Amino acid sequence: MKKSLILAAAFAAFGLSQASADTWPSRTVTLINPYAAGGAADLIARTLAESLTRELGQPVVVDNRTGGSTAIAGKAVASAEADGHTLIIAGSPTFVIAPALNADAGYSGAEAFSYVSRVVNVPNILVTSAKGGLDSLEKIKEAALKEPEAISYSSVGPGSLPHMIGLMFADEIGASMLHMPYQGVAPATVDLLAGNVDIGFMNATALVPHIRSGDLKALAIASTKRSPQLPDLPTMGELGFQDYEMGTWYGVAGPKGLPEAVVAKLDAALAKAMQDPEVLNRLTTAGVDPFYLPSADFAAFVASDAETVGGIIEKSGVRNAD
Repeated sequence: MKKSLILAAAFAAFGLSQASADTWPSRTVTLINPYAAGGAADLIARTLAESLTRELGQPVVVDNRTGGSTAIAGKAVASAEADGHTLIIAGSPTFVIAPALNADAGYSGAEAFSYVSRVVNVPNILVTSAKGGLDSLEKIKEAALKEPEAISYSSVGPGSLPHMIGLMFADEIGASMLHMPYQGVAPATVDLLAGNVDIGFMNATALVPHIRSGDLKALAIASTKRSPQLPDLPTMGELGFQDYEMGTWYGVAGPKGLPEAVVAKLDAALAKAMQDPEVLNRLTTAGVDPFYLPSADFAAFVASDAETVGGIIEKSGVRNAD
């Protein structure tokens, strides 16, 4: 009798799950983007929202919800009803870094989400102003070792991925570098161009035009392999330093407890989008590398990323996004 009840419950749960997939989405789906309109994340979000709208038969709208080093968007999704109508497109700063740095983020961390698909990777590259003489990693290391904080590095804000990469690089070369956080990529790039900050590990999409013009010099990519968009740019490892798999990746997730059938349906729709020539053309033209991972692989990737970034934060002693 007990076994029969368990089986009956299992079949009932399967039936409910299948029903949720058949009826989802029943209304507009909100795709929350933790970043402001006009940047790489916004282009990715809106490109995928258009494709998902066609595939799912309901409007998918992008909601740019900035602030709190991306934690405001993370909290909004983590606390939303797990019915598949509130999603987020985000990366390590939201899923891992913000809650690790700030106890007041409002959600526990990576375990607060159901992971659907990783979709793209935007390379982070080490650049320096063409006006300075720091035209190699060895010269940067040599200058940094002369005295504490002799070298400054920019980021797009405290707790951002460029901040984490800077901490890793400083630890590797055994130097203390001066962190210069900016409120976004635009002001950080302006000061790099002016030579007011020495180096920066920054998002490739924002820097490529300045690299091509010769105003910024690209030295290396923070990845274990070269980018298809920047095939001539070596990795850190190729130059004799530690290889960092620290691209600015983006993936789609929902609140913890998202029905498996809904995850599967959404994952299939995203997989189809990432094979669409129009979608791929829009992304690659913007300097974004398509990098699809299905749900289970994406969840494992985030868990690994959380371990790596958690180690950086623990070793550096950085807390509360300072």
